[in-house]
This record gives sequence, structure tokens and C-alpha cells, in this order.
Amino acid sequence: MHHLHTRRRSQEGETNRLRSSFPPKTTRAREIDSLLNALGCLIVDRSAVYVSTPITSGQRFAHWSSNRDIEFDLSHPETYLEFKREVLEPNSEHARGIIKNLRSLFAQALIDPTALRDIEGWVQDDYRVLWAKVIEQYADTVVFLDGWQYSNGCTYEFLVAHRMTPRPLILQERLEPLTLEGGIHLVKQAIAELQNSKLPTDFLQQVLNELTKLRTPKEVLAEA
Repeated sequence: MHHLHTRRRSQEGETNRLRSSFPPKTTRAREIDSLLNALGCLIVDRSAVYVSTPITSGQRFAHWSSNRDIEFDLSHPETYLEFKREVLEPNSEHARGIIKNLRSLFAQALIDPTALRDIEGWVQDDYRVLWAKVIEQYADTVVFLDGWQYSNGCTYEFLVAHRMTPRPLILQERLEPLTLEGGIHLVKQAIAELQNSKLPTDFLQQVLNELTKLRTPKEVLAEA
């Protein structure tokens, strides 16, 4: 259950959560460290499975927002309810079903970011910094659910995972390998689709720029 807010505060909070910068920055370092310390009581070193899934964005958000004729405002009650119905709830329901199945397939601890209740006062960047540190400190495997390439948060987590040494096992929803080149291809496609729908892609483009820097000379030649 989420923290108790008035409907208006909840809607304004959701609007704030969708605002982001690259790279993410936070003023909640102490709170994040406390959460990481608590997680460290349960997970030894890098031994967990982390599930990266779009919740407030992703392909559903892209389709929903592209079908609107005017710029939307999530602080408006009717708009927020529609956003919740068309994006938040379907994303969460899909994630819950997949995560339940993954728990039966993996013996190690599984980290589900959708299970974290909203933290009052936090914005999108705070959550991104938190989950990036969770991946870096505790993830042995990262599973990216379908539609991740449309999500600013998920693409950032993909970048974080590929920057790590040693790199964790990185998988698609069907548990097939998700390579750097495969991810770059998907993000490029998502950017093109979002641009065609006149939707912002600045964050995705910056993630893509950083991903291309991780290519080996052999991968660069293959692309050429």
C-alpha cells in the first residue's frame, strides 16, 4: 500500500517522479545508504536477481501519451486516473505475473523494485540512483522485462549493468541473453518510434550515447 496522500498530492508527486536528469542526481544519499544497508542484511555480496521493469513509463506510456492531442498534466484528476488505468496498473500487473514466475525459477534472492512503496518527497532521480546502486552492489543477474527500451529508468539500469566489472548476467524476459549490441538496437528503435510520435527522447539518447562508448573495437567495426 502506498503512503497516504491526498489525491492532489499523489498526482503532483507522480508528475514530479516523471521528471528526470541525466545522469541522475540525488539529495537523498543518507536515505539511500540506509536502504542499501538494510538490503545487505539479506543479500551477501552480488548474489541476487534484479528485475528491471517499466512502471510509470515504457511502451504503454509511449502509446498512451502519443494518442493525446494536447500536452497532458498528471495533476489533473481525470488525466491522472486515465494514466493510472492505462499505464501504471497494466505495467504493475504484467510485472507481478512475470516476477512471480521468476521467483520459482531462480534459487537466489530476487529484488523486485515494484514492491518498494512510494517514499514521500522522492523524485524520479532519487529512485534511479537507488536502483543503480542496488544493481552495482547486489545483482548477479539482471532481467529486463519486455518494453524496457522505452523506459528511461530501465535503459539507465541497462547502462549501469553493462558498465559493471565483472558484468552481471543480463537477460531478456524470456531469459535469453541480452547483449550490449542487442540492447543498443532496441533503444535505437524505441527512440525512432518515440520521435515519430513527437515524444521526448533526450534521456534515452544520452543513455544510447553512453552505451555506444562501451563497444569494443570489434563491435564498432561490425556495426560499420
